[in-house]
Amino acid sequence: MKTYIKLLGFVLIAGTAITTSCDKVTYPNVIITDLDTNIFPGNFIDYDYPTFDENTNSDRNVVIADYTGHKCNFCPPAATLAEEIADANPGRVFIASIHASAEPGGAGSFQAVDEDFPRDFTNPQGLEMASEFYSLGVGFGGNPRGNVNRVPDEDGLFFSFAVDWSAKTDEVLETTLNVNLQAKSNYYEETGGVFLHVETDFINDLEGNYNIVVYAIENSFVSPQKQPDGSTNEDYVHHDIHIGNVFEETWGRGIASGSTAAGTKVSTDFSYALPEGLTNDDMHFLVLVFNRETYEIEQVIKHEF
Repeated sequence: MKTYIKLLGFVLIAGTAITTSCDKVTYPNVIITDLDTNIFPGNFIDYDYPTFDENTNSDRNVVIADYTGHKCNFCPPAATLAEEIADANPGRVFIASIHASAEPGGAGSFQAVDEDFPRDFTNPQGLEMASEFYSLGVGFGGNPRGNVNRVPDEDGLFFSFAVDWSAKTDEVLETTLNVNLQAKSNYYEETGGVFLHVETDFINDLEGNYNIVVYAIENSFVSPQKQPDGSTNEDYVHHDIHIGNVFEETWGRGIASGSTAAGTKVSTDFSYALPEGLTNDDMHFLVLVFNRETYEIEQVIKHEF
């Protein structure tokens, strides 16, 4: 039986600003904890939570969500374009290859599994995202399509063809950073699990509801893939494969709502049991904070553990 520890609290830290008129905390430190303690190979009372230094980052990062399929003929060129953009912007641009289609439920013929295409690359969270985005009419009309931080164009659409990703990436990389992220983790080979600790720092005042979500990304996997000429590449290397979300939460969990003051910091703890056959050398996390109403991603970081 799994044992979970949950904690939600507000902690005052040295130097916290307090208004003189009503003694209200202006810059709270929020802690959200929900951990599977069985991942820890010992008595969890001995677990040492990490602390964070000041986050001096000033750059807004980008995640390109490439909605793809292993039976999609024109998906490999889109994947190549995404890799080229990431390679041109090291440490700033990351990729999530999400195997899901533009239709209710997110599954389709491009995702079908058979003896020639044996791996099921789909997962419930990827399918749910695809299904919701398809129903919303935000430009997700088929595979391959993708989005860059889900930043909308003048028509309110945030999905586009791969040919548009480079210009959109350049545009978003130059926009204002409103939210900073940093992460630390402890991985235990003997239990096949990891504790992930994230600090979210709201740099500017923000309005709206904001969620944090963690994508589990498999670095690469060799499996058949349809090609533009109709052939099948039996030894195709799939990169940055989205294999699900931590806690199996499609939209993550709320960390701020209403008016959030600049200086607010939120600490969020996650636990994750790695899929059988994978180790920390085979995967990484993408940590995202996004606006729950608009879906726009304010910041993303890659965390290897």
